[in-house]
Amino acid sequence: MRFRILSLLLLFAAIGGAGGVLAGDWPQILGPNRDGQATGETISAWTETPPIRWRVPCGAGYAGVAVASGKVLLWHRLKDQEVLDCLATDDGRRLWRAEFPAIYRGGVDADRGPRSVPVVAGDRVFVYGAAGDLHAVALANGERLWSRELRTDYEAEDGYFGAGATPIVVGPLLIVPVGGRQGAGLVAVQTVDGATRWKATDEEASYASPVTMRLDGETALVAVMSLNTVVVAPQTGELLRKFDFGRRGPVVNAATPLVDDTRLLVTASYGIGCRMVDLATVPPRDLWKSREVISSQYATPVRGGDWLYAITGREDVGDAELLSVRWTDGEVAWRRPGYGTAHLIAAGDRILAQLTAGRLELFAADPEQFRSLATADLPEGSYRSLPALSDGVLYCRRSVSPTQGELLAIEF
Repeated sequence: MRFRILSLLLLFAAIGGAGGVLAGDWPQILGPNRDGQATGETISAWTETPPIRWRVPCGAGYAGVAVASGKVLLWHRLKDQEVLDCLATDDGRRLWRAEFPAIYRGGVDADRGPRSVPVVAGDRVFVYGAAGDLHAVALANGERLWSRELRTDYEAEDGYFGAGATPIVVGPLLIVPVGGRQGAGLVAVQTVDGATRWKATDEEASYASPVTMRLDGETALVAVMSLNTVVVAPQTGELLRKFDFGRRGPVVNAATPLVDDTRLLVTASYGIGCRMVDLATVPPRDLWKSREVISSQYATPVRGGDWLYAITGREDVGDAELLSVRWTDGEVAWRRPGYGTAHLIAAGDRILAQLTAGRLELFAADPEQFRSLATADLPEGSYRSLPALSDGVLYCRRSVSPTQGELLAIEF
């Protein structure tokens, strides 16, 4: 197994729920509900290449941006600093900058920048660095409010790519997959001051990010860890459910799980596959599972009605393909072999794909057949960071070297 190529996996970890944002905002990875749904957005099939409203150079890292209240939050690394830039959505001008010491020395991947997307919740922004340092700043002006060296405090290993899962805000708590020792797999800190409220599970952290769901009439937190998926009570850390998902060796769980009522879809590559699990029962019950249907290296599927649209396969071996799968039983409707790895955003009855090779494609959310509606080439580079769609603007981050990149604001 070529560890170097595993770097493709670290890129995207989903974030937690965020409050206090406006309609049309994209306050966390995969949108308001961390499911890739761009609620209220429409994308028309373009006939000419969509114009770039503005472009801003940035440093290292794979973190996508968050967008809230007319601000774009860009988390990246410049030399020996991890930097949070706040940019205006209209013209990309910098409104403020917050800087923190960057101590991550790198692992399998040459890129040493942050991997986790900022989380906007109320009047605060939370960022999680590649070395596992957690920071809270004021959304209005970037004032530093508090910081925690979580991976250092709880003696967590760097793993292949450092810290990559993005924390989740649930009420007054920020819950982080740390993967620390002595029961610090998950750590909940208070959003107001960063103080630890609880820690739970001995599971190692993965690069997938936690989600919430309703279970037994209460909010529950679901975290896909390295070898198991755990469900805990978010205010106490009490373990509610657990099922195996993952395997030992040079593998990475990286895709965000999808929730529908008590049903949960998880997927990973490297021979793991996918499982649709009903968490209403104890122990959880498989509704369907397969190693042949969806085996996502790191891209999260999106729903379109009763159907999933997903990338399966691996970017590093060139077998990534696009397919449509029925949510209820995993039946495959159609496949597009050789499509390549892409991040998907659902907007009404259409799906927007940002291919990592540098291309946009709009296609119909149609389980009967694949129907491409429009395509456009992006400026040369690698597009592994998750995009954000807010008020008709797509924010794409491209990498041109392990230390240099650019953020593009593309109008639709």
